[in-house]
Amino acid sequence: MGVQGLKRYIENNNRNFLRDHPFRGSKLIIDGCNFYYSLYFQCKLDQMHGGDYDAFEEIIKQFFENLTACDISPFVVLDGGADHTNKKFDTLMERSKDKIQQAYDLSMGSKDSVLPILIKDVFRQVLHKLKVPLVECLQEADWEIAALAKEWNCPILSNDSDFYIFNLEAGVLPITYFHWREVEVDSQSNKKFIPTKYFSVENVCASFNHMNKDLLPLVAPILGNDYTKLQNIRNLSWEQHSVQDWKFARIDGLLHWLSKFAGPEEAIVDLLKLTTDKEKDFVGKALFEAIKEYKLISGSLAQFFISKKVPQTSGPLRVLPNWTLCPLLEGRMSSSIIDVLVLQRNIMRPQVEDFELPSSNETSHAIRQVLYGLLLLGEQQTEDKLMAADKESTGTSKCYVEEYDRKKLRLTCSKVEVIETRVNAGLRLETLWKEPHNVRLQVLLDTLGVPIDKLKAIPLDLQLQVFVTHYWMANAQPQPSQVHLWSLLLGMVYGKLCSLPNKQKDTLLSLKKMQIHQESIPLDHEVAHLYSQWQSCLLWSLHLNRLLCNPLQEPECASLYRGTLVHKTVRELSRGITPDTLLVSGSYAEQLFRQLKDAVLSLMDKDGILKMSNRNGHRTAGKTPNGYRHQNKPIDELSSLYEHLMHEDIEDDDDLNGKGRSKAKTEMLECPFTIRTRHKSKSRNDTYPSKKYERRCFEYIA
Repeated sequence: MGVQGLKRYIENNNRNFLRDHPFRGSKLIIDGCNFYYSLYFQCKLDQMHGGDYDAFEEIIKQFFENLTACDISPFVVLDGGADHTNKKFDTLMERSKDKIQQAYDLSMGSKDSVLPILIKDVFRQVLHKLKVPLVECLQEADWEIAALAKEWNCPILSNDSDFYIFNLEAGVLPITYFHWREVEVDSQSNKKFIPTKYFSVENVCASFNHMNKDLLPLVAPILGNDYTKLQNIRNLSWEQHSVQDWKFARIDGLLHWLSKFAGPEEAIVDLLKLTTDKEKDFVGKALFEAIKEYKLISGSLAQFFISKKVPQTSGPLRVLPNWTLCPLLEGRMSSSIIDVLVLQRNIMRPQVEDFELPSSNETSHAIRQVLYGLLLLGEQQTEDKLMAADKESTGTSKCYVEEYDRKKLRLTCSKVEVIETRVNAGLRLETLWKEPHNVRLQVLLDTLGVPIDKLKAIPLDLQLQVFVTHYWMANAQPQPSQVHLWSLLLGMVYGKLCSLPNKQKDTLLSLKKMQIHQESIPLDHEVAHLYSQWQSCLLWSLHLNRLLCNPLQEPECASLYRGTLVHKTVRELSRGITPDTLLVSGSYAEQLFRQLKDAVLSLMDKDGILKMSNRNGHRTAGKTPNGYRHQNKPIDELSSLYEHLMHEDIEDDDDLNGKGRSKAKTEMLECPFTIRTRHKSKSRNDTYPSKKYERRCFEYIA
């Protein structure tokens, strides 16, 4: 990200380029994606177990509370769709390969950095709740952020070294040196401020013989950034121009060399003398284009922040229907739809999982197919939108989405044919928002395999998470067990209670103690893989729900999953401890757990419940790895429990008042479990694909 090597050069020479600054009483433009990425890793939150989203939410709240205390007005800008010119495609592919390797290294116990996949959704939701002004750009946000900072004459908060190139009078506050936790009070004014360091182009140019600021944009293409890599020029011996011999002599030498020229045109003419005749046109064009990219004029963000005025789209972005623009810009609709509509491309994000198994994203494949169908079918297609048209060979036009995901440790591309299904037949993207609520709801329910008659029995604020969990139970490989399901639901209970104003954590007993006790636990690869699949299912269900204008209430993602707690709970339950022992008897927490459990089980058929129960029986002949012997409920007893549960109306629970708790439900809850820590099956390799490909949550239209 940014200009190669420039950030480290600035930081290692910070006495010249970074000045101490007491920051307060100003607008602040926050580079949103760079900010949440940097903040998550700075705070050393969990990565190995899928993320601790509720802890991240608390940190975000603290950050913006401290800004308010210092009279700082934040405006957050997020990246949206990818660059549609494909100039950055090679960089994206290299970055994806690196992330796969980093996720694998983490899974094997090495230290690395992998951002949990729901972080952006958590970040947006928290900012909406805090009423922090937020815009998610339709494309990458760097230029718009810089243009807004120039227009409002206020600094940018970011670690992206691209902002060191723009001529910004108010400068840049690097996140690394923004000590937001250490709010201080000015002894004279008695006002609070945040101690930070401040970067300005003026300081850099003053250090190099008062160099012309217009020369700085040449640094980016010569050193190389995400868009331009002029390898021959980059490898020139810039070190010879450096005034000192140190590890950053190449950048230092380049800046000294540029400082000799009055302006960029002269520097380019001199630079082209160092290239061959064959390269001159290409290099010259790239350098002049780079200069244009760093020229700033008024952008569109100020008007949207002030009056919600939606900017006009141009070029490939015109395929976005008008009704989607405002929710996209507000961050209330997922920007992944932009890449699918504009580029027919989707780059999947890797998670920490079992790399011997197929990618966890395979489990949510059917959800994405419905999403792709709504975006790309049901309307008049133009030739340029059918990226993979095959008219010449087949006589027909087909539409595909290129999905980039891992296969073992390799980044691979697969073409997913967009096929109309029964759930989206006849729907058009242009008018999707006008469709009746029940139509949009039916699309989502059919995709997740939920009968419409089950809807009323489940409270509105629990529906989407319950339906996603049901879909996960039906499609995940290996098959989740009761231990995995109960642990996931207990994590939801903990998150829900922690989000309540009265903080009823005391009703969680051992669950609370497990969370407070921060001992490290070894990674169980099967557990990690299963919950990575669940997160992928939730992510794409959220995207689909938003595209359908939220027929189901969107849950707060931060309260749904805390990886360290859920993994610890799996360990405890696999030792023979029952969920009841982790909760206070008769408490709200126990009632909420029972409600979630009953809701998920009510959506499962008899075979599904028996499979889940049998999944617990692989070690009944002996002891588990922890030394506990378990027994299984007989099949006929489980059948009886299933019949009892199916005939019981969940609404009779009197909205968590704890009345009428059935013996059947209690026995199902207390049924002992075992757990396999590794999954060995033929579905691990290419010759024997996973059985999940045989299941379908909908039928294709012939």
